[in-house]
Amino acid sequence: MFSKKPAEALQIFTNLWQREPDNSYAVRGMVRSYQALNQLPEAASLLRQTRARDSRSSAAGYGLGYVLYLQNRFEKSKKVLNEALQTHPDNALAFNNLAVVLAKLKQYDEALRRVKSAIDIDPDELMFYRNLQMIYVQSGNPGQFEKEYRRFLSEGPPAKAKKYGLVLAQRLRQTSFRRYADGKIDEALSTIVDMLAVYREINHKPGIVTGLFSLAVLYEEQGDTGRALEKYREVLKINPQHIQARDKMRQLKHKKE
Repeated sequence: MFSKKPAEALQIFTNLWQREPDNSYAVRGMVRSYQALNQLPEAASLLRQTRARDSRSSAAGYGLGYVLYLQNRFEKSKKVLNEALQTHPDNALAFNNLAVVLAKLKQYDEALRRVKSAIDIDPDELMFYRNLQMIYVQSGNPGQFEKEYRRFLSEGPPAKAKKYGLVLAQRLRQTSFRRYADGKIDEALSTIVDMLAVYREINHKPGIVTGLFSLAVLYEEQGDTGRALEKYREVLKINPQHIQARDKMRQLKHKKE
């Protein structure tokens, strides 16, 4: 919506914010709409006016901090976001944005604390986990995210382990695409196997189906019809309505005949 119909999106999010002044997600959508329209200065002006009328508006403070971040004004963004959190220390989006700003400033330890505060406030928001992983990578400690995933997987809570797992599997999927594009088919296969294992650990059926189908396609490309058929069958066992897998099986069986 932001890129295709930014003016329409801006109206929707602005109206939502007017109805719900404390809704930081409405402000986030509004700022992203202004960004798509190349009108971030207008967004900053509106948010400053709102803060002038109500200095305790955490949503406006978060929004202004977000605009400043998008303008690469990181020190100023940090100051504004900290001010927003002083008035409302439960603003998860402000904590998350502050963490990303701190990472830009290479203040990684503080960035990690801030993004984990966001997760503690709203453990269901997947974006926070993505940023946590990103900060670990930027700080030179990429393996720590998986270590924490393994700990939550064994000790709980399961809901948090699942969010970690979803982000970890997504990154593995992206890595498999890069390796495939580079012609490293065996490495791509190995990465998909790792991704599938994570999806199985968190019992995420859509991800399991995606992993199995990806394996089947790669096996088929390598001419390993038997293993490809086996994986397509596994896909259909989980999701009998998977049209692509059904068509692929039909094609492979026809070739064998």
